Amino acid sequence: MPADPVTQVVLDFDGTCTQIPAIYERYLELFLKGFNEAGFNVSAEEWLEAQEIVRAHSPEEGWMVAGSPAAPVAADPYIMANEAAQLILRQRRDTRPLPNINASAYAAAAAPWRDDALDTFSAIVTHGARIIIVSNSSSAFISGRLSLLLETRTDLQDKITVQSDAGKFRICELSWPDSGTISAQDAARFTALPVAYQGLLKRPLYLRRGAYFEAIRRALADDLSALSGTLFCGDIFEMDLAMPFALGARVHLLDRAEPFSTYDYERCALAACGSRGRNSTELHGLLEWFK
Repeated sequence: MPADPVTQVVLDFDGTCTQIPAIYERYLELFLKGFNEAGFNVSAEEWLEAQEIVRAHSPEEGWMVAGSPAAPVAADPYIMANEAAQLILRQRRDTRPLPNINASAYAAAAAPWRDDALDTFSAIVTHGARIIIVSNSSSAFISGRLSLLLETRTDLQDKITVQSDAGKFRICELSWPDSGTISAQDAARFTALPVAYQGLLKRPLYLRRGAYFEAIRRALADDLSALSGTLFCGDIFEMDLAMPFALGARVHLLDRAEPFSTYDYERCALAACGSRGRNSTELHGLLEWFK
């Protein structure tokens, strides 16, 4: 294990800090409702059949929301709903764009915080580390959820920050350096990354996620030297943890529960991380890094 103590913990939000089993059925119902309200006329049977097909092809097929496979197509209900809807459109040869159905369904079926979230956050802060939530979800949504969680713990409010719109699903190079916000040294660190891991699945596991890299830089106040003391925690290995590990950070995989269980290839990838990788079924497993 690296000698540097953990001074900051970067957390994913959905599925990492929240309980997906509590809401996934309601979310999928609301997604179908929104799909039909948008004029696509999908039956409950057709919707369930599409989900089953998506599950049968996961994890070998990847979530194509940004044009390249970014995560297993059935890693969580949000990804699966998008892929099931896209599958239905392909089967029908319907070329209409899929509207943003997720946003309203996601907000209406908000997943509760993990039961141990507040105690875990408090313990991490007590150990002298700060917490940064880096997520694809919006800052306004997460900050609102966080304020409710911390309403009786005002002492924690300035110890936990949110970095939204991370774009972890975008397999892309860095933005053009028009503004000069990324140093040549940091850009070189990104371009030194392998394009992908090969061999765990028939598809590559892409590492070079430029938008996520830029979000990490912002979260670390543009100081990538802090990576050696940073622990990343997420529930989807290739989207949350693969690139941070390759950049030199420690990583912690939160096991996903049924019916979106962690895949064997993710456990293999974590095992290859050696002493810089651990996993647990509960969020408080993070505290093992401070012993």
